[in-house]
Amino acid sequence: MEPTNIDKIIKVGAVFKGGTIIPRWFDYNNRRYEIKEVNYQWDDWEGQEKLLLFAVSDGTNSYELSLNLKRIIWKLEKVNMGS
Repeated sequence: MEPTNIDKIIKVGAVFKGGTIIPRWFDYNNRRYEIKEVNYQWDDWEGQEKLLLFAVSDGTNSYELSLNLKRIIWKLEKVNMGS
């Protein structure tokens, strides 16, 4: 199934450990999603603003989260249901 683009600002709970950021949960549409696995992390740019992107899973679905390091804003970028 193709991922669904969301592109919405969300609230994220994360652990900062040894220079790394580990997202643990996020809130979207009045629901909390517990992150069971961070599958991949990479950097990207949006103009002059650096983004950290995370491919995560709650055990049922996968999600792409981004953290804008300049504005300190988390977004839910994409959702892939059932993967």
